[in-house]
Amino acid sequence: MRSIYPQLFSVLFVFTCLQLHYTEGCTCAPSHPQDAYCNSEIVIRAKVVGKKLVKDGPFGTMRYTVKQMKMYKGFEKIHHVQYIYTVASESLCGVKFDINKYQYLITGRVFEGKFYTGLCNFIEKWERLTLAQKKGFNHRYQLGCGCRVSGPAGCEPSPGRKEAKQEAEAKEEAQAAVPTQRNEAAPKAGRARRRGRGRGLKRGGPKQNVMLRYTELL
Repeated sequence: MRSIYPQLFSVLFVFTCLQLHYTEGCTCAPSHPQDAYCNSEIVIRAKVVGKKLVKDGPFGTMRYTVKQMKMYKGFEKIHHVQYIYTVASESLCGVKFDINKYQYLITGRVFEGKFYTGLCNFIEKWERLTLAQKKGFNHRYQLGCGCRVSGPAGCEPSPGRKEAKQEAEAKEEAQAAVPTQRNEAAPKAGRARRRGRGRGLKRGGPKQNVMLRYTELL
């Protein structure tokens, strides 16, 4: 009987280590809702109405049945979402939804024609979103996918677009400078012509007088 205790202790120790490892395994950096929208393949608002464990294994895959209220992104991937798949274990970034209680804003990706999501995706109860965030998911966020959010004040262009934007701005400044140079040169040329004409009249004045006097003498 005594020989059983060391084996039981070792099994419990290994199980505890595994649990600690998996608990610490799900680490996600927070992201702005606009970045989450732009980086996701599917974005929907839905109410979860059922769930079922559909895959055997140590953790399994949970399939949630949803009632889709609105799709904001992903029409070309899935026309209508009926099921959402996630890892059954929350320690492995699986999501736990409340059944028949809330509407959720859910983002995720498509794999083999199925919609998958997890704790590293942006998931929030619709009622907790601010009015600005709701308007963003409805329309505004898709207009800003060319930039990445750098803070609460707004977003900055992504590296590739940032260089293109700088080049375009440089061209616009160069084009704007050309008419300015022409406009500055035009008054100088006009003044020079007027001076030349004035000098010509002054020089031509005595000659005209001499000719008139000579004509009078004849």
